[in-house]
Amino acid sequence: MGNTWILVAHEAGARVFANDGIGNGLALVESIDHPMGRARDRDIASDRPGRSFRKNSGDTRRASMGQNESPHDRVVSDFSRQLADTLRRARVQNQFDQLVLIAPPRFLGLLRSSLDGPTSQLVIGTIHKDLASSNEAELIRHLSEVIVI
Repeated sequence: MGNTWILVAHEAGARVFANDGIGNGLALVESIDHPMGRARDRDIASDRPGRSFRKNSGDTRRASMGQNESPHDRVVSDFSRQLADTLRRARVQNQFDQLVLIAPPRFLGLLRSSLDGPTSQLVIGTIHKDLASSNEAELIRHLSEVIVI
C-alpha cells in the first residue's frame, strides 16, 4: 500500500497527515500556519492603485490603474505555491507514495495548478471541502470516500 500523505489545507493554514496502512489512523507530519490568509486586502496593501494617463485617447485626464489580482488573492496564491513546493520536496525525498488533497474548491484549484507534474501524478483523490478545523475522526470519515484507513 505504501505511505499516503493527506494535505488538509485552506487559505489560513494546512496540516499534513500520513497514513501507512489499514487501521493505523492518521499521524500528523506537519502543521503550517498562514495568518496572512486571514488578512483583508486593506491590511495587506495600504497603498491605493497608481494613476496613469489614458493611452491613445487624446484625453489628458488621469485614470486609476487596476489590479489584476487583489492583495489577498496574491497572498493565497503564494501560499498554494509554497504548499506545492513543500509537497514536491517531500516527493523528491520519497516521503510519500500517494497523496490526497483536501481543501475548499477554490483553494484546491489553486493548489492543483501549483503542483509539478510528478507530484500531480501521485494524487489519488481530492475532497472539495473545508475540513481544516476537523478532528481526526471526522477526517477519517471523509477520507473513507477516497482511501481505506
